[in-house]
Amino acid sequence: MKRITYDGGSIVTSNAITTALLDYITSVSDTDNSVTVAVTVLDENDDTSVHTLVLSPDSQFGVDDVDGMMEEEESARFPLPELPIIGIIGTVETNGDAGRTAKDINLLTSEIENGLGQ
Repeated sequence: MKRITYDGGSIVTSNAITTALLDYITSVSDTDNSVTVAVTVLDENDDTSVHTLVLSPDSQFGVDDVDGMMEEEESARFPLPELPIIGIIGTVETNGDAGRTAKDINLLTSEIENGLGQ
């Protein structure tokens, strides 16, 4: 279990959620956007509840170990949150152009690597 301290308070949550949040916050710091993430936390009465964090490029966390529960119980009580996609969101080519373009690029690269037909 980990205690995450942030501006305005602290929460206690699982090791896995803490790791996911810390990995995720480095992605948020590269954008100009804020996102909200719903995280399962341990309440003072040993129940769990969902706490919503607002993450932004300015977010700063402190993390400390706390006595807690076994890993199996943590994973059962603290599901990993869904983390919003950050950054550029594009579309997927569905008409076959991307495949043909990739083949063309591979052919050109092969020709360059092999001396342009020598």
